[in-house]
Amino acid sequence: MDKKESKKGFWSTFFGPKKKSCCCDSKVIEEDNEKSCATAPGTKVSEVLVLGPGCAKCKKTYETVERVISENGLDVRLSKIEDIAEMMSFNIMTTPAVVVDGTVKIKGHVPSEDEVKRILGI
Repeated sequence: MDKKESKKGFWSTFFGPKKKSCCCDSKVIEEDNEKSCATAPGTKVSEVLVLGPGCAKCKKTYETVERVISENGLDVRLSKIEDIAEMMSFNIMTTPAVVVDGTVKIKGHVPSEDEVKRILGI
């Protein structure tokens, strides 16, 4: 198979090139060649979930999100999900992940406070 020819079949879904797309219709933030979705400013966020099995990165992510919410006086329900089956329902393969109103916004790294502010629309 020529290198220029794309892979086809079942395994190509796992090992083929990944398509980058935004998970929502709001503003797209580009940092370090990664795309993440931001909630539009002025949009009210009602629920934030932090997904992770309880590792140090997951705890740090929860603390960061909690700090941003408390410092800005937001009326947001913050929850942590450690159940693997429930995490898999969000189709994530890396943790920690941050879900805002049912949409995965961050996955695979500990977000900075600025990144959390952007996804919350602050």
